[in-house]
Amino acid sequence: MDEPYRIAIYLRLSKEDGESAEESNSITNQRMLLKEYVKKHFGNYRLKEFADDGFSGTNFQRPGVSKMLEQIGNGEIDCVLVKDFSRFSRDYIELGSYLDQIFPFLGIRFISLNDNYDSKKQDGGAAELDISFKGLIYDLYSKDLSVKVKSSLRTRKEQGQYACSIPPFGYKKADGDRHMLTEAEEEAKIVRKIFSLALEGETSVEIARLLNLEKIPAPIEFKIRKKQADRTPQGNSFRWNHTAVCSILKNPVYTGDMVYDKYEKSEVGGKNHLKPRSEWKVYQNHHAPIVSRADFEKVQKMREHAGSRRAKDVKAGKEKEVGVCHPLQGKVFCGGCRRAMTLRKHVRHPYFYCNHRYVYTDRENCVSHLKLVFLEQFVLEQLRFRLPAQKELEKIRQEKEDEIRKKLHIWIKEKEKISRKKAALQRKRLEEYEKSVFHREISFQTEDLELQQVEERMAEIEKEINSMEQELREEKEKSPFSREGKAELTKELAETLIREITVYGEERIEITWTL
Repeated sequence: MDEPYRIAIYLRLSKEDGESAEESNSITNQRMLLKEYVKKHFGNYRLKEFADDGFSGTNFQRPGVSKMLEQIGNGEIDCVLVKDFSRFSRDYIELGSYLDQIFPFLGIRFISLNDNYDSKKQDGGAAELDISFKGLIYDLYSKDLSVKVKSSLRTRKEQGQYACSIPPFGYKKADGDRHMLTEAEEEAKIVRKIFSLALEGETSVEIARLLNLEKIPAPIEFKIRKKQADRTPQGNSFRWNHTAVCSILKNPVYTGDMVYDKYEKSEVGGKNHLKPRSEWKVYQNHHAPIVSRADFEKVQKMREHAGSRRAKDVKAGKEKEVGVCHPLQGKVFCGGCRRAMTLRKHVRHPYFYCNHRYVYTDRENCVSHLKLVFLEQFVLEQLRFRLPAQKELEKIRQEKEDEIRKKLHIWIKEKEKISRKKAALQRKRLEEYEKSVFHREISFQTEDLELQQVEERMAEIEKEINSMEQELREEKEKSPFSREGKAELTKELAETLIREITVYGEERIEITWTL
């Protein structure tokens, strides 16, 4: 019996579609339309469904499409079926890349119903030109729509309407007016407790520890209850951490103000960038406050004072600066909870500690403190017995250097070959040009195209050569030994030989080696 034909149907509904789209654009109708087509046109098949509800089509940062593309790369799908091109992508350059290069290379058949497109039946010509124009129109439409949507949202916020989909922790949307915030009693009670503890001088880490000690639900748990999120905890339950506490303590929404226009995008479909605080817009007294403005300002001054005090200590030399990234950072793990330990840099004697010991209440076995200098000496002592002789390490490095040189030699030979071909084409092009001074013949146009391809290939080769030369320079600079031949704890050495370090305390440290 033949293997079933593996078909993937992809569905997408953007936020803009969700507010004003007709029923025909909904996820449900897309699903019905595509499944009906599959039943009618295919016999033995296996159907998979991928969907993105509430995601823009201007980029591929969508969970549904990412999962589908991953399975395509793994060879688990034969055909992709969509309602129209814009469901898959509104970026005409990306769309063209997938239709003309990626999908054909992977042997994927692509079908778009409303566009009457089936890659199995396409052989170039006018159909491809039509697709390019449609892709361009979708892209331009998306950019225009994005500008209009942002303008509409900005106008709503300027009028005092709360236009975000999910309200901040402590609030809910008012009954009968989804553009106004009102207190969520249970959440607001927790917010007041956090500010109260902060006013008493507790740090964000200590506040998180106390909240976990009292088994107070974390913000994500409230979102799950309201079906605004779907997640599972890493351990037995969700926990508070100092980051969540800090985000609450610095948010002016709890004073009754609505802050908006904090982010901007450099381009449609690009990433959000935080604007300077001075450019943020504030609609004061927009909703009922959870904490008083005076208490909020007092907390901000306390936090600012704590930060400036640390900066003064650094300037006065009371705290010691460790490199931006120590060679052992990311490789040191707590033996109690198996999580990565944090390096406290800005102190006189830097040390590693397990942050979870202070945040969670069930981490009594976690390591509280291990001096950096002690760990460095321990690692170097172990390296003294572990490392082969200097000649052996240099041999390994030399082998890698030789391998790079071989690759570089191949690219240089390729460059010489392309250079000769380019010179020959230029001579031939000149001869053809002299024959076609008044009207260009097909042969002359062909030489133009081939010369352009050669020049593009030359640019690629030069880029590879520059990359190889840079890699070779970097490899020459690498050395895990000092000039005297003694081992130094460098980043290269740590990356080469150390997989991870598990710390149970000064009396027990275990190193897992890569070799």
